[in-house]
Amino acid sequence: MDFRVVGYASFLPGYNSDRAIAEFVDARPLVLPGAASESGPSARTRVAREAVRRRLTCLEWGVRGDNTRARRFYRRLGARIGDARIASLIGRPLRALARQSGLTATNSRQIDDSTRGE
Repeated sequence: MDFRVVGYASFLPGYNSDRAIAEFVDARPLVLPGAASESGPSARTRVAREAVRRRLTCLEWGVRGDNTRARRFYRRLGARIGDARIASLIGRPLRALARQSGLTATNSRQIDDSTRGE
């Protein structure tokens, strides 16, 4: 039997401070175009099952405001799409903030190394 990867789901447990509940954050689900019908239960369904299995009551993910197709799809799943926005520091702005706070790539690694195993 041949297998091929047609998608993935990356999720992590978290805490929703707006709702004061434990949650799963679904970070970047992906199904290759045209592969949804061959992937069995969707990645989103599988993540939802795992959240329920862990007795979590919330599953959240981001969606771009201009992605009307995805927003329509998620609403059909029953998702509520609010006004929250994801803020990102990428590249130069990230490095600039790190410099301001006295955190550089070098001492950032040292901090990461010193907190392992805690």
